[in-house]
Amino acid sequence: MVEGRMDCCLYIETAHVYIRFDGTGVVIWWSTGYRNAVVIDMLVRNRVRLPQFGVYKSVTRQLYHVLAIETSCDDTSVAWLDHDPVTHRTHVSHNLKSTLNSMMAGGIIPTAAHEHHQLQISDLVQHIAKEQKNMRNIPRPDLICVTRGPGMLGSLSTGLTLAKGLSIAWDIPLLGVNHMLGHLLVPRLYDKSLKFPFISLLVSGGHCLLVHSTSVTEHKILCESIDIAAGDSLDKCGREIGLSGIMIGKVMDQFTEGINNPWDIQDHVIDKCQLPNPLTKGTSKHKLAFSFSPFITSVKDFLKLHPLNTLTTYQHKLLAARIQESIFNHIITKILHTIENNSSMFENVSSFVCSGGVSANNKLRTKLQKTLHDHFNSFHYPPVELCTDNAVMIGWAGIEMFDRYSQSISNSLDILPIRKWPLEDILRISDFKYSH
Repeated sequence: MVEGRMDCCLYIETAHVYIRFDGTGVVIWWSTGYRNAVVIDMLVRNRVRLPQFGVYKSVTRQLYHVLAIETSCDDTSVAWLDHDPVTHRTHVSHNLKSTLNSMMAGGIIPTAAHEHHQLQISDLVQHIAKEQKNMRNIPRPDLICVTRGPGMLGSLSTGLTLAKGLSIAWDIPLLGVNHMLGHLLVPRLYDKSLKFPFISLLVSGGHCLLVHSTSVTEHKILCESIDIAAGDSLDKCGREIGLSGIMIGKVMDQFTEGINNPWDIQDHVIDKCQLPNPLTKGTSKHKLAFSFSPFITSVKDFLKLHPLNTLTTYQHKLLAARIQESIFNHIITKILHTIENNSSMFENVSSFVCSGGVSANNKLRTKLQKTLHDHFNSFHYPPVELCTDNAVMIGWAGIEMFDRYSQSISNSLDILPIRKWPLEDILRISDFKYSH
């Protein structure tokens, strides 16, 4: 019993309900899932007064289940999360993903990605729903979280359309989630020590952002790419030097294993590849931005004079290692420049997050910690399997938003996918609705 607060339990139509009165209102939560929410919601709508407590202010489910869908690019991903907002514990019971094999195409073709989602998404959702019903006796989730943007419109529309249909069929809330918010928040799913405010480097095939975050929905972009993303540059440079695979950046990292300091190794041929550090000279030096397309130009220029078939295996690896190292050096150079020129945004910020597909690279993680240890006390990353696009991060970001707004926030069924949706505009779109 806490001073100024009364606790009691009662039963309403077989639902075990816990009531806490803290002087400003009554918080009620229960343990038998979404169906009993209807009973409690009736009390609110009809303004039924409970003995001694009056009308309560907010309702919190003790445990709720989330189906999450991610189809922003070429990964079809579905996950199921169980979340207890009272204990702040979240369990991921399923995380399924099918990735389009774009190796032969030499990159992602939007129409092929759209077709891949159409072929895969229904089976993945059906598999998880059957597992939950048959193995855990959970007939339906309590909330659907789906990626709404940013991303490719055709891909986004596949997941969003299915999510709308399920929301209607199950009569449960739908929440459209920002893809980059998923990357930014997912380290908090596994690391409860990560508190706001913090700085994030979101680095992937589609984005490269340095972000200052003060809450789940309040973010300021400090530095971003003016052309292409770091992951895109790594992929395209990798293809130029003959690497192949579904995830070229990962292939490059494995290919360069054992070469830790490529600039300390002299080679009369590879030394002729003049890799840049963009936006660091002249007036552009003061620009708080990344730029990654110049790396591709430099690699192409080098290969015109020194074709791949003239390089030894070791020279090939050394070239790949220098490309990777140069791109990472550019990222860190601009982070340090941002800290120097925007110092107020880094005051009282001790945590640094690195997330997104490229964050799985151990060389990048090591370089960040060595270079930025004077500015941050702790560094946080998602598990490697959650660095690339996944539905777990979408479910978790949705949970963080849902709980922040007392489980009242959702979207109507007429929402559309958003190709560009800046983190700074999470709540500025007008179609979020609040139930109380």
